[in-house]
Amino acid sequence: MKGKVIRCGIAGSGFAAKFHYDALLRVFSVKVDIRGSYSPTRENLEQFTGPRNLKTYNNIDEMIDDVDVVHVCTPPSTHEQIVIAALR
Repeated sequence: MKGKVIRCGIAGSGFAAKFHYDALLRVFSVKVDIRGSYSPTRENLEQFTGPRNLKTYNNIDEMIDDVDVVHVCTPPSTHEQIVIAALR
């Protein structure tokens, strides 16, 4: 995978999203491009993406279409719908 770039998106903008973001910065086996995040709570989304210079997606489908990997960092009750959308 030398030279391969993995484009990642983060669904969510709370504690888990921050934890995943920090972990992605420490991946050295491949180049990780953290593209941005989506959260239905716009204020939280902007507080998360702004300081990190990440793109804010308007909806989950827009983010899914722009990335290779989706990090699901939302409440557990929302995981299923996000994972099904990503798999499609």
